[in-house]
Amino acid sequence: MKKDRVKPKVGNVLFNILAIITVISVGFVAFNLLSGAKGYAVTSDSMAETLHRGDLVFSKKAEFAELDVGDVVTVGSKELDEYFTHRIVAIDRDNQTVTTRGDNNPEDDPMPTHADRIVGKMWYSVPLLGYFSIAFGGVSQIKGLIILAIAAVALVALNMLLTHMKKKNGGGSDE
Repeated sequence: MKKDRVKPKVGNVLFNILAIITVISVGFVAFNLLSGAKGYAVTSDSMAETLHRGDLVFSKKAEFAELDVGDVVTVGSKELDEYFTHRIVAIDRDNQTVTTRGDNNPEDDPMPTHADRIVGKMWYSVPLLGYFSIAFGGVSQIKGLIILAIAAVALVALNMLLTHMKKKNGGGSDE
């Protein structure tokens, strides 16, 4: 007897889509961790045209000597847990400071930034991805990876449970 093609069930399709998104997300986070890049959510439009509120900027550590006028850098303080990403408009090599300005701001930032506060140079950005970090109160990459791993395990466990219940109730037959 010829078997009919099995139509995928909405639950299976949804599970597969969520599983693929989870795997891609874990790979993305792992790639950034391995490359040394850290992500920072853009919370204002001070860099509009280059970066917008809700974008996620990935910055990599750079030596002060490698920085040039025009580079976009992330500046911050771990003690205050405050960061911003602006463009370098002047460099004082003697004092190891940079002057920054948001592309959308009419004036330079009020104080020069010392080299030890420069977290890194912008490597790339992803539009809108920063909204997740903003929504969850600045979730770190490690915490994000743990959350994604837990979500993946929960999806697999849920799929196994539903499959087991379906077979137990007699709905698992292929005929």
